[in-house]
Amino acid sequence: MTFKAEFLAELEDCLRGYGVVPVSHPGALARFIEYVRLLPEDDPKLRCLAGVDQGSGSFWNNPAVWWERVPTFGGADADCAALLDDLLDEAVHDEIDVLEMEIRELPG
Repeated sequence: MTFKAEFLAELEDCLRGYGVVPVSHPGALARFIEYVRLLPEDDPKLRCLAGVDQGSGSFWNNPAVWWERVPTFGGADADCAALLDDLLDEAVHDEIDVLEMEIRELPG
């Protein structure tokens, strides 16, 4: 399964009510799902998210992504491109934090 397909499946599960987080604005999340669906497989943002996922899986385990961004999307702002940017920023930031922690734990 490609990263994009897995990402869409996770989002669709949230939309159906049995995903990792509850959704406050299902219509807005449905628009975001369609936005992601229309992105090409080689979209740079999706490729970066896939890279983070392959590196540590921190995208799927990041509470700032799944518990702060996705459930409330569509309230004050329903900009799909901005949400994807936020998800990418959060995932990359978390990945950097993980790498910095691993570097500090290196001997010597």
